[in-house]
Amino acid sequence: MPKNNSRLNKVKSLFKNKYYYLHFFSASIVTVLLFYFLILFMNSYTMHGEEFELEDYHGLTIEEASKELEKSGLKYQLLDSVFTDLVPKGSIFTQNPIPGTFVKEGRLIYFTINCSNSQKFIIPDVYNKSEREAVNQLSSYFELEIKRGENYSPVFSVVTMLKVGNHEVFPGQKLIEGTTIIVCFGSGRSNSNIIVPLLVGSSTEEAKMILEQSNLKIGLIIPEGEILDTLNAIVVNQRPLSESKLQAGDMVDLVVKQFVDSLQSTDSITIE
Repeated sequence: MPKNNSRLNKVKSLFKNKYYYLHFFSASIVTVLLFYFLILFMNSYTMHGEEFELEDYHGLTIEEASKELEKSGLKYQLLDSVFTDLVPKGSIFTQNPIPGTFVKEGRLIYFTINCSNSQKFIIPDVYNKSEREAVNQLSSYFELEIKRGENYSPVFSVVTMLKVGNHEVFPGQKLIEGTTIIVCFGSGRSNSNIIVPLLVGSSTEEAKMILEQSNLKIGLIIPEGEILDTLNAIVVNQRPLSESKLQAGDMVDLVVKQFVDSLQSTDSITIE
């Protein structure tokens, strides 16, 4: 009993100590503050990965969309360009993901924009032409995607179809400059039956006339040395060589010099 009384007296004296309440109050405040900051931290951590609804950027310029994306913590990448009258030139035509999709901060958004160039050019007639001829005529104003058939041959295969996207287009139609044309090649050439004439020693102008009489055309004119007058330059080599066989409308490349003292045999010269 004396021991119990001693402990009770110690407890009573502790409660009478004024510092006891001060320490108790301070400890309570610290505990509350710790819980408060812990809750703030947890909310901040979970909100960081929260999904939100993606806005519609259709019709905005890239500059306008970029500012809006930055506010939402999103990034963008230009995926493609098209030619359309549905949105102003230079503005966003489509986006991926589509508007209304729920995304998180840091997501990459892909845009397709409407090209600002509106100049249109006529599609030349390249049907039944070789790949080289078709590419030479089309590449000045359009982007090309070449599709070759299973039995493609650089000699016998010709253009069989022109497409833009999933739609076939035809010579004479106008397309905006820079449009991508899909050029399809397949079989179609009959056996070559036009014998290539000898052009070495002729002037470029004479060679053109000779080829036209054979229903052929001049292809590349490759200069050797300085050429002052192309029409009167002398042909020193040709590709293909004379006696080769071609189709009507095929091209023959010429190597020309302005002046020559003597001509080499075409059998000993090849065009690189």
